[in-house]
This record gives sequence, structure tokens and C-alpha cells, in this order.
Amino acid sequence: MVFMEKKIKLLNVDTIDEVAVKFGTYFGKMEKKTEYVGIREALGRYCAEEIKAEMAMPEFRRAVVDGYAVQAKDTFCVSDSVPVLLTVTGAVEMGAAAGIDVSAGEAVYVPTGGMIPKGADAMVMIEYVDHLDERTIAVNRAAAPNSGFMNIGDDFNENAQFFGKGHRLSVRDIGVLAILGKSKVLVYQKPAISIISTGDELIDVNEVPGPGQIRDLNSYTISAFAEAAGAMINEIKIVHDDFDKFRTTIESALNKSDLVIISGGSSAGNKDFTADIINSFGKPGVFTHGLAIKPGKPTIIGEALGKPIVGLPGHPMSAIIVFKVVVEAFIRKTFFGNEEEPFQILAAISENIHAGEGRTQFQLVSLLRGKEGYTAVPIRAKSGSISQLMKADGYVRIDSLTEGVYAGNQVLVTLLNYNP
Repeated sequence: MVFMEKKIKLLNVDTIDEVAVKFGTYFGKMEKKTEYVGIREALGRYCAEEIKAEMAMPEFRRAVVDGYAVQAKDTFCVSDSVPVLLTVTGAVEMGAAAGIDVSAGEAVYVPTGGMIPKGADAMVMIEYVDHLDERTIAVNRAAAPNSGFMNIGDDFNENAQFFGKGHRLSVRDIGVLAILGKSKVLVYQKPAISIISTGDELIDVNEVPGPGQIRDLNSYTISAFAEAAGAMINEIKIVHDDFDKFRTTIESALNKSDLVIISGGSSAGNKDFTADIINSFGKPGVFTHGLAIKPGKPTIIGEALGKPIVGLPGHPMSAIIVFKVVVEAFIRKTFFGNEEEPFQILAAISENIHAGEGRTQFQLVSLLRGKEGYTAVPIRAKSGSISQLMKADGYVRIDSLTEGVYAGNQVLVTLLNYNP
């Protein structure tokens, strides 16, 4: 009777969208903790403040070529055969104010990045100048007004917004923070995650497997994906199939972590009592017992002691798919206020993929790059095959209302290893 009861629960599955709504209902008001970090530690962190410019850039008129600041009208109609002669009245030093004006018939030397003197409205590149003596140049190319330099605010104006709350700082963003003078930035704290694997067959990575045993792949794989998403791993533990020890371990993890992830113990087997343990902590307990996706149907999600707890399937690829599609999105939104779409690549699928069955299907693929773009090659392997992990570059999502995709069709591949 116990087996049949669990099997009936698994049939009452939720879609990905329904799970997202439930996550919001139970955990949408969780406090997002913040901290300041230095710019050198900001890579990969999520902004907890809006990043705006405190001044315009450039804040002075700045040369973008090496040459002479002039009045553009002095150069109109000049050529190699009919140059104009201008008097050089000085030079601008890098990192210093111009300290000199340009009048009609005059020129001032300005290096790239230097400040444009008052009175000048154009730059003549040094390649278009002949030096007749120390104080006289011949200009043989016309310069248009506002050419060869940037005006104040040409790059961005004061109070221009660069990043909003929840934005994840990438490599290119660090340079932006530097030019804005943000030596420190307010970011959301990393949530602490405990990962617990269950199963009598599991051993740690430093042990040698005996008959019927297997090293704990899931905990370390999921922990790597969680850290890549911006979380921190509080602990990784293996618990054998003993209800009391399992419950004690989960209770301890809940008391010191923001999220607990259980690997294995979520299907309908006689020893799979993850749901019973979650419910033992009181209401609301389990609110999702089964997902309308393939792979990953035997997934359990609930609340225990006010904390989110997720039971992932035991098969490695199923666990990875559920984490990437459901858990990572929850972590980003709940703890970091981030709802950015995952990075995807358009590719042609190499063969037919059958789908349907009323479930959203996720197909692992490897990517091949050719002259005409990328080709996505489905990875065919038996359930639980470890080799899939090595070969997979990403996955393709196939909607539950379709019968699949045909060879040659363009599909979006969500990359497994992409970090901005």
C-alpha cells in the first residue's frame, strides 16, 4: 500500500511554470542579504544596487587621434596641392589641463586622449600635416567640425544607468565599474546550500568501489553547477537509506543553510522516503511531487523549517537537467533578484527527436561548428550513463505540445557551461 500511495502522488505532476509560481508563493518574500565587496572580488556577483554614473564621460573634450587642434574653418578647401599654413602656439600634455586657447590661423598639438583647447572645434591627424619649422605646419586635409575628438558626455551622461539590481557582473563589467570609480559594489550575499546524497550504494570520491557500489557523482556535479550560479556550498554529505539518520542530517542542514538539495530518494521505491521526511517537519511540507518534464519527472520540492528543500532524481543527467531548468532559476530569482534568460546558441539538429507524451522534453546535445554554423548532435545513452556528462555541451528544450523536431530544424541550445 505504501508503494501504491507514492506512485499515485507522482502522477500529480507540475509543469515548470507551475513550480515557478509555487516557489514564488512560498519563498517570494525571503530576505535578500547584501554585502559590499571590492571590485577585485565582484566578478560573478549579483548587484544589489543600481550602478549609475556620477559624472559624464568624457568629462572634458578629449582627442581620439594624435594631431593638432584647430578651427575647422581654417582647413576648408585645402588639399595636397593647396595646403593651409597654421602657426603652432603650444602643446597639450597628457593628464593636464589644456591651459591654452586656439584662435583663427593657429594650431595646438594634442596627443590621443589629451584635452582639447578652448576655441578649437576639430582635430587634424598628424599624418595630414607637414612640419615647415618649429612654429609652422602645413595642413593638407580638411577637418570637419567636431571631428577627431569626443565632446563632454559623448560616451555617457551623468546619472546614466549601467546595471540594475540583480544584474550579474561579467568580465567586461569590471572595467565599467573601474571607469565609474566603483572600488566597492553592493552585492547580494551568496546563499549557503547543503547537498545530501542518499543511497546504500554510494561511497565518497576518495574510496574504491566494491561490488554494487558507486562513487557519489551527483553531489559534486550539482555543487559545481550551484557555485557557477553564484551560490556557496555549505556541506556535501552521503546518507545511507536509514530514515532516522536521514531526517537528522536534513534537519541539521536546514538549520545552517538557505537551501537543501537531496540527490536520490525521490522516486516511488520502498526506500525513497524523501517526501515523508520533508512532510515530517510540518506544513506545508511537499508542494510538488513530480515534474511534467523528461528526464526529471521524479522530483520533489517542498518547504521544511521555513527553508526550500529539493529532492532531485538519482540519475545524474536527470538531476542536472532539473537543477539547470528549475533550481538554478529559483536560486537566481529568489536570492539575487536575477531573471535573465540563459545563454543560448542557434543550431541545426542533426537527427529527428521524438517528443510528446504531455511532458516538456530536454535533450542533451553536443555541438559541432561548421562553415554554416553550429550543428546540435543528440546524445543517445542509456539512463544513468555517465558518458553523457562528458559529451554534453548543452540541451534542447522541446515543448510538450509538439511531437518533436525534425533533422535540419533550427533549435536553441542552452549551454551547460556558460558563465557571463
